[in-house]
Amino acid sequence: MLPATGYAMRDENRPYADDPAWTAVEIDFKRADHPLRTEPFLQGLAFDYVSVHTLDLSICSPEPADPQYLDALVEVAHENGAQAITDHLGFTHGVKGGAGVGHVMAPPFSEAALDSTCRNIDVIQRHFGPFKFYVENLAHFFAWQGEIDEISFMQRVLERTGCGLLLDVTNSYANQQNFGDDAGDFIRAVVPAASRVQMHLAGGYFDERWGRYIDSHSESIPPEVWTLYQEALAIGAGKVDAVFIERDWKFPREEGWRNEVHRARQLADEVAQRAQAAEFAR
Repeated sequence: MLPATGYAMRDENRPYADDPAWTAVEIDFKRADHPLRTEPFLQGLAFDYVSVHTLDLSICSPEPADPQYLDALVEVAHENGAQAITDHLGFTHGVKGGAGVGHVMAPPFSEAALDSTCRNIDVIQRHFGPFKFYVENLAHFFAWQGEIDEISFMQRVLERTGCGLLLDVTNSYANQQNFGDDAGDFIRAVVPAASRVQMHLAGGYFDERWGRYIDSHSESIPPEVWTLYQEALAIGAGKVDAVFIERDWKFPREEGWRNEVHRARQLADEVAQRAQAAEFAR
């Protein structure tokens, strides 16, 4: 079964939502008082697969997510006919009422953080009911030294909770560029541990001043990310539900929007055909 392919919806790509290769859409949700709660964001557009992507569940905080925020996510999922809700495997604040960090940060990779993270995901999944929940791997600002390595942390979260994996292929590539982490090793380890998978694809740039690859969502998807994407598709055969391309600034012209989603679709088809041919050859 081929994954649905599409974009994170932006005003700039909405005019091209009629493209036949665009069969999945991701919509962003940031606050419990967001207008998404009162008006369906898709406004009559139809897709095979809809996912709500959020930023502030703070999954890896010591305390569980705010019930009001969970209720709002369920409401917007209902309003837009979504199948899934996703967030990052990280934290945006510590205890309730405490100061936020201004960005999603990776947790300390410790047994205590693993336990609280799994408890929080269990609460979230019970609250979401029929909406499948996926956690996304992060691009790091710095390398944590913890009791557990990142791969083991992610594997154990997926296995203990049964939640899905939102594999951000570009984040894995950024960590490889910035810290020497092998993106292929990460993908080969975590995808098999997931019961179901979504993917993010995006393009960034190398900042010469900081000596870092920045996952800016501002450029075309680089060849290395396309290669990793194909490997992830092959490993996750049969359980990849959807693939979303992210673009947040330096928006392309119409041809650019259409070309990348068609390539994502074409590569998924090619990987599936190779797998089928290998099966027949046995």
